[in-house]
Amino acid sequence: MSGLILGLFGWIWYRLSGFQIEHENRMEYRHGLDLPMGLSYYEKYYLFRSDQSVRAFLTKCTHAGCRIGLGTETTLQCNCHGSQFDAKTGNPLKGPAIKPLQEIECRYDEKNGQWVVRMKEKSVKTT
Repeated sequence: MSGLILGLFGWIWYRLSGFQIEHENRMEYRHGLDLPMGLSYYEKYYLFRSDQSVRAFLTKCTHAGCRIGLGTETTLQCNCHGSQFDAKTGNPLKGPAIKPLQEIECRYDEKNGQWVVRMKEKSVKTT
């Protein structure tokens, strides 16, 4: 009986406490062979295609987490505090950011002839 009462109190606390649960969703984005050379910008990430490879980076500034936007053909710029990043490497060119942009998985799917970008997105559920 005491287990039932404890369980009931635990359930009530869980429902009333505003407890948050983080879920990680794996998102996958596909791009065809017509991906242009250089910088291709998307909302949550960007791709940089060179002769040797395609690299993918998150468009989230490493200084304060703001979304970065296009600067020039080879740079990206934070809209909040002005940090600039090299598009090919993700390395900071101008502060206040000192860490490089986060590189994410990008691979070529030979079977389908597509570039595949995979990333984790967190969503928070409040009870």
